[in-house]
Amino acid sequence: MSFDFDQLTAPFLPEFSTKGQSEHRHKVRPVQVIVPHSGGTSFRLNEYALNSVLGHQSIANKKVVIVSVAGAFRKGKSFLLNFFLEYLYSLQHSQQNDLNLEWLSDDTQLHGFHWRSGAKRDTTGIWMWGEPIMIEAGNGEKYAVVLMDTQGTFDNQSTYSTCTTVFALSTLLSAVQIYNIMDNIQEDALQHLSLFVEYGRLALKEAHQFGKPFQTLAFVVRDFKSPEEFSYGQEGGECYLQQVLKTSQEQPSELRTIRQQLSECFEHLTCFLLPHPGYKVAERNSFKGHVREIRSNFRGTVKAMVPALLGPLVLKPKIVNGKEVTVKRMVEYFKEFAKTFEGAELPTPRNILDANAQLICMEAAQEAKVTYCRGMDRACSAPRMMSVKKLQEAHIKYGIIAITMYEKCPKIGDGKVRIANLSRLQEELNAELERYKVLNEAKRVTGCASAMIACGDSVLFGLGLGGAMSGAIAASVFTLQLGVVSAGVVAIPIALGTLFAIWVYVFVDEQVSNCLGKNESEDAKNDKIVEDE
Repeated sequence: MSFDFDQLTAPFLPEFSTKGQSEHRHKVRPVQVIVPHSGGTSFRLNEYALNSVLGHQSIANKKVVIVSVAGAFRKGKSFLLNFFLEYLYSLQHSQQNDLNLEWLSDDTQLHGFHWRSGAKRDTTGIWMWGEPIMIEAGNGEKYAVVLMDTQGTFDNQSTYSTCTTVFALSTLLSAVQIYNIMDNIQEDALQHLSLFVEYGRLALKEAHQFGKPFQTLAFVVRDFKSPEEFSYGQEGGECYLQQVLKTSQEQPSELRTIRQQLSECFEHLTCFLLPHPGYKVAERNSFKGHVREIRSNFRGTVKAMVPALLGPLVLKPKIVNGKEVTVKRMVEYFKEFAKTFEGAELPTPRNILDANAQLICMEAAQEAKVTYCRGMDRACSAPRMMSVKKLQEAHIKYGIIAITMYEKCPKIGDGKVRIANLSRLQEELNAELERYKVLNEAKRVTGCASAMIACGDSVLFGLGLGGAMSGAIAASVFTLQLGVVSAGVVAIPIALGTLFAIWVYVFVDEQVSNCLGKNESEDAKNDKIVEDE
């Protein structure tokens, strides 16, 4: 399949085109969108970095797929993301050039997200690859796929609140959340999901019409030690996950609850078991990403796993409140959720739900405002000035329609959020009314021109001067009436009666000439008949 991609300006290359992205990917770097603040106890959004990736007008209306990797520090998250980069760029290249997909050969060198071996953490905050990679999904639609790398959790420099904040933001913002775990899925790994489970329970209760609050959670178990019991890859991983999430009456209630609600909160749960990549990768600082130095069984397992997560047939855009999210809308979601987590204290599930309610209300208010403006545009489309009364009536009519539309949005979260957005909507509609008043006032005509137009519309004159203003005579009359310069001659304002007399003369003279012409033609015909007889 072959197609042309939209133009895209990437942050590292001017006039950047999505066609052939793989050819200049070496010029792209990840950018830090969530930055540690106040000594690492809180985080803030780097809007400039976010806009450098998602702020391009050419892809604003494309649906976005956010793929994030989270987990403990120094466990190879960035290393794993470079396999994703390699696959996505290779996939795009094959789609654009009608080629069979070939990737991860012995000659491949992984690069992109920075990684290194050692005990010190290498990533802080949340990083995003410096450009969306445009991929054609199985339905023929082109999605903007964005990869995110997160700060390693639970190191000796981060508090529990900090770690949970990073994990929570990553999960809330992503369509595919990959949970990178070493050796096996232990109980503490599930407990780290407790905030999402509690939020999910609340969302399911108050916003059940939107379905499950999260999309895909994929456990990726690295260096799995029991391949004899559960085989490497997705099939063995699914069986292993079923065993981990199995509940029994002997378990404490909190352990049973988190297992039960995980399935209720995520649309899709899956698991992949990976072997060790080889000691050349894990123990040598000299490893430069050459695939030939990676163990063959690890390469084979990863080569099967990545398409299962990111292939064209499985890619699904981010969904928030039941709607697929565009790139432009995703920027707003980043801002709202980042605001919720910017404090030093961990937000409650209720805080997250209120942030979600804010997003719903903002979107509903925007749609209501657009509806109001469309109605007012139609009402004010006439070339002549509306009366103040009619303009006010139109404002009330379409204002009621807009507010009624806003009131239909789902009622979740704190009622204060809804009231605040309604008040803001009313203020914006009133501001729009002032704009329409200015536009309407600009149509006002004064003096004799106003009287002339009025006469043109009156019953006494029928078509009157309004009709006279069609055609060449209209331009002349209007020019004379306004006293403007036309064809190098200064026109002099004259009386309305004189203008009407001019129009009558022109109109009557033409009609008389037509009648005389007809009479002369009939006389000629009669004379010819007499001669023939």
